[in-house]
Amino acid sequence: MQNGIARRALNFDEIVRNTKRLIEAAHKSEALIVYSQHTGMPSQFLSRYSRYSLKRRGIDPDKSTFVAEGSEEWKIVNELTPGKDDLILKKYFASFFVGTPLEQILRTRGVETLILCGVSTEGGIDGTARHGGYLGFIPVISQDAVGSFDRQSHEAMLEIMRKMFEVASTDAIVKKMETQ
Repeated sequence: MQNGIARRALNFDEIVRNTKRLIEAAHKSEALIVYSQHTGMPSQFLSRYSRYSLKRRGIDPDKSTFVAEGSEEWKIVNELTPGKDDLILKKYFASFFVGTPLEQILRTRGVETLILCGVSTEGGIDGTARHGGYLGFIPVISQDAVGSFDRQSHEAMLEIMRKMFEVASTDAIVKKMETQ
């Protein structure tokens, strides 16, 4: 939920409102909250795929400063400022598990279920849900706390994820958290 990514989502206000509710419920239940902070890599360190992906989107990989560490677009949106006990991990790829200590942290804490929210549905949410599932975690996608810049991609990805994972409303997820 960074300025340069989340604020471009078609349903930004809805995502913020519902993510706040999920965070509040997680704090009450003493669940671990982990923010991913996508961080742009200097061009000389980009993988072939990252360069290719930028070019496909019309971005010159040698000039891109997208979500450069410390930039305004890199920062977490003010509406969702992490709490003192929340964890923020930099990530460099769509899957939150690639190149981060997330898996080790979750296993150390005995976490089995991942509640995912944020932007984008067809990018980081899908990549993290699939990777998490492959690692044995149970991904739950909060359907009204995820979003995209493209409604068609967002809706299509939610439909695909419904076949693979639990996709539920924020209301249903919060209610379940309160009864556990």
